[in-house]
Amino acid sequence: MTDGMNVNASRTKGKKTQQSTFSQQSQSSKDITLFGDNNGTGQAPYRPEAPKIPSIFDNTTGYMFPIDPKKKKEEPYRPSPVMTPEMRQEYNERTVLSIYKGLANPNPSKENTERLMRSLRMISADNYKYVFRSFEAAGIPLADVIMSSPHLNNKQKQDSMNFLVDLGKKTADYGNQRSDDVIPNMKDLVKKYDTGLSKADRRRLSADFKKIINRSDTLQTEVPARPNGKLDGTFRQGNTGDCWLLSGLQALSMTKEGKAILEKAVKVDAQGNATVTLENVGKTYKITARDLKCSNELSTGDTDFRALEIAVDRYFREEMPGGDADIDGNTSSKAFEVLLGSDNIRSAGNPRSLATLLEDVQAKGMKGRAGVTGIAGFVDPSDIVATNEKGESVKMYNGHAYTFKSVDDNYVYLINPHNSASTIKVSKEQYLSKFSVLSIVDLNGKK
Repeated sequence: MTDGMNVNASRTKGKKTQQSTFSQQSQSSKDITLFGDNNGTGQAPYRPEAPKIPSIFDNTTGYMFPIDPKKKKEEPYRPSPVMTPEMRQEYNERTVLSIYKGLANPNPSKENTERLMRSLRMISADNYKYVFRSFEAAGIPLADVIMSSPHLNNKQKQDSMNFLVDLGKKTADYGNQRSDDVIPNMKDLVKKYDTGLSKADRRRLSADFKKIINRSDTLQTEVPARPNGKLDGTFRQGNTGDCWLLSGLQALSMTKEGKAILEKAVKVDAQGNATVTLENVGKTYKITARDLKCSNELSTGDTDFRALEIAVDRYFREEMPGGDADIDGNTSSKAFEVLLGSDNIRSAGNPRSLATLLEDVQAKGMKGRAGVTGIAGFVDPSDIVATNEKGESVKMYNGHAYTFKSVDDNYVYLINPHNSASTIKVSKEQYLSKFSVLSIVDLNGKK
């Protein structure tokens, strides 16, 4: 999946693509291993092969529908058909199309309402995230579309939203991912719909829907290593668009001053619980070992980076700085602003200022400084020639943030949060023609 960046605000939403399948019966949260014994090389439970979630495919009584929906309620019901995997995929796609058409039809007739409601009820466990992803790809979260649909009265909107919240809970639970941290709040917001949701509450609700989706996308992933309060390992970005945050954390951890600040922020106990203090914003968060284990929508690898991700995400959900309801997408320099404040950050967002700042960095070096950079979503990066340390070709992404490592006469050196263990180099010429923003923070004197 390519990554999206808001053209105006240079918001990065880098997400790592994951394929989803079901493999074996899931365990309860009490049975799962919280931390791997081999530096995180153990494996988490798989998603179940056949989750018993009521759907249109399993002949569950509640999911039968009339032969002719135009006839009276007394019309006999027939069970849904048994489908092959091939038939199911085609049906999933048609379900999405029918929802699109139902929502796009401006005629709020009873027939259209019934058609839309039936289509929503056809969202099974297998195509649940497919439907949501389809709407997100169009730039419209499905939750927002339902809430603004002229076809539905307030009761129908609440029923539809509750149905999707419950389905999200089940898919997250079956994957041994957390749901109790967001579901109660989502239910409360849905209840408030008939009295009107504020803009902030709508954003929170949409953000929590995306969080559940990202968790349900998780396949088999590594059991995280026990956190040690030190940023001494590498990581890979998960299925959340927080490349901006991870790039900033990586950049800070590469400096003596920045690493000291981050390691001061993360404290762990013998049980693997973490306490993260975001000193700049005056917030402290208690993060349990279960929280760390059951957050596979976030980065894998060094679990201390994941602890920081969870803490910043909680801060955003509570405070919504700048209207941001979670860490899924933001400006590339936002991590510096949250963790350090806005002082001593120098940013360039146009070709001329980018060239000037790059010259300054080359002249002064990166000692005591941390940097992040990014490619806007409207830029085509396909012709960028990028290589890793082995000389292998590396794919570049638009709408994505990178850690800025250094620059010399010929090349700019970067780290992609998709794999923080590898350094990428691109020519200065291509960097200046393709990259859209560069932010450098001076850490000298920071403690």
